[in-house]
Amino acid sequence: MIEGKLIKFHREDSGLTQEQLAQGICSTTHLSKIERGITEYSSEITDLLARKLGINMEVERSRYHSLQAKLSEWNDAIIMIRTNDIHQLKGEIEKEPLRFLSDFIIQYNLFLARYYLFLNKHGKAKEILGMFENKNYPLSPFEQNLLLHVKGIYYHSTRQFNTCINVLKQIDDEYPNSEYYFHLALAYHSIHSNTFAYYYGQRALHFFQKTLNILRVIDSETLILIQLNAKEPFEMEETKQQYDKLLRVCESVNSKERAHKIHNNLGFEYFRRKRYSESKDSYEKALKLINEDTPASHYLVTLSGYILACLKGNLLSSEELNQLATKGLKRATQHQDPTYVFFEIYLLTIKGNEQELYEYIEYTALPHFNKTGSKLMYQHYERQLFLYYVKTGQTEKGFKLASNKMSNEISYYELE
Repeated sequence: MIEGKLIKFHREDSGLTQEQLAQGICSTTHLSKIERGITEYSSEITDLLARKLGINMEVERSRYHSLQAKLSEWNDAIIMIRTNDIHQLKGEIEKEPLRFLSDFIIQYNLFLARYYLFLNKHGKAKEILGMFENKNYPLSPFEQNLLLHVKGIYYHSTRQFNTCINVLKQIDDEYPNSEYYFHLALAYHSIHSNTFAYYYGQRALHFFQKTLNILRVIDSETLILIQLNAKEPFEMEETKQQYDKLLRVCESVNSKERAHKIHNNLGFEYFRRKRYSESKDSYEKALKLINEDTPASHYLVTLSGYILACLKGNLLSSEELNQLATKGLKRATQHQDPTYVFFEIYLLTIKGNEQELYEYIEYTALPHFNKTGSKLMYQHYERQLFLYYVKTGQTEKGFKLASNKMSNEISYYELE
C-alpha cells in the first residue's frame, strides 16, 4: 500500500500531525491505519489527503516506482563496474527526496556505502555501516544479506580477511547477488587458502558468465589462474598463454586497470621462476598502465615487485634502486600503506649491512607480517632469518626460531 507510505512521508515533511491532516476528511485513527498499511481505503480519501498536502498521488506513485528502479539499476551498475552510470545514477537518486522513505532508506544507505568502497573511501563507508551497529533497523531478508555483503567488502578492503570471511559466510541462498562469492574468493586468496579461493572463484565466474559481466569474468579468471599456480607452478609458457588471452579481452573492453593487474601477476610468475629480466619487463608494462585514479596500494605492489626483480637480477645500479626504493617508501608512508616494510628491506639490502637488515626483519618486519596476517611473507622472511642465523653461527637463535616454527606448524598427516 504505497499511498499510505507516501502520505505519511509528505505529512511529516510538511510538519503536520495526523490530526491536522485528517481534519475534515477522515478520522485520525483511519489515517493512522492508512499510513501503516493495515486497512482498506478508497481512492477518494487518499486523493483528498494528497490534495491537502499539495501533491498529485499519480505523480507520487510514478516517482516511487522510478526511484525503486533506479536503486536497482545503481546496484547493477556497481556490480557491472559501469563507472559513468554509477556516478550518474547517484546524482539522479540524490535529487529524489523519496530516497528517505522507509521503503528505500536502508537500501539507499547500503548502496551508498558500496559506492564509497568503490571509490576506496573507507572512512565514509564505515560511518554508514556504523549506523546499523547502533540502531536496530527492521531489515528485510534482502537487506540483511546486503548489509552482510557490504560489511564483507569493507572488511576485505581494510585487510580484516578472517572477519570478512566470517561475515560473508552468513549470507544465505536467498540473496540474488552471487557476486559475493568473488569477495569470498578474494578473502580466502588473501589468507593463502588456495582451495577455497579456487572453489568460490569458480562459483563467482559462473555467475559473471551468466550475467554477461565481462570485467568481472576477467577478475575471476585471473584469480583462478593465481590459485592454480599457487603451490606447484604451471609450465610458464602455458601460464603466459592464459594471461595473454585475458590481456586480449582487457584490450577489447579497454580495461587498463585489469591489464595492469595481469602484467603485475606475470611479473610475479616470472620472478618465482628466477626469470628476472622477463619479470622486470612485465612489471614495467604494469607500471606504464597506472594513472592518477589507480589506488596507491596497486602502484606500490607493482613498484615493489619491479625493484625486487631488478635487485635479484642485478638489472639496475645501486643508485637507481636506491632512488626507486626511497620513492616507494615515501609514498607508502604518505598513504599509510603496509608495503613500507618492503621498501625498508630493499634500502637496507642495497646498503649492504646484513646485521642491520636482519635485525630489522626480526624486530620489525616479522611482527608486522604477523599483525597484518601476511602469512606467506612471514614464512618467507622467517626462513631468510633462519638461514642468516645458520650462516653467521648464531645457533641458539636459529634453534629457537626453528623450534617455534615446528611447534606452531600443523601436521598434515595427523591433522593435529
